[in-house]
Amino acid sequence: MNPKALVALMLVGLVGLASADHDEHHHHGSVCALEREAQVALVGCLQEHLDEGVRTKLNAMQQRFECDQLHCVLQKMCERNQGTLEHSGNEFFTDAEKDAFRSTITACRDAAHQAN
Repeated sequence: MNPKALVALMLVGLVGLASADHDEHHHHGSVCALEREAQVALVGCLQEHLDEGVRTKLNAMQQRFECDQLHCVLQKMCERNQGTLEHSGNEFFTDAEKDAFRSTITACRDAAHQAN
């Protein structure tokens, strides 16, 4: 598989995974609408709680996008998708990985709200 196709698949995968933004497009609760510091904290929480397989795929996306930090990948995805992470379907991540990612985003956001 050529590198551009792999990057495209990884982007679609992460966007699909992050559909925890579902029905929150441009709303206050959207991951893309969070302030930079909140996004960085969310990414940190995700890195701590996602399983190694998903983290490995996310780190590969970080390298492909030539980002210094995983937060950069999140920002690029938000920019490319008009401010949302919602996208239907992908072929890169398994359904179990997508479910784990959605659950982890929700848990991390809930924990952040409780801490405030």
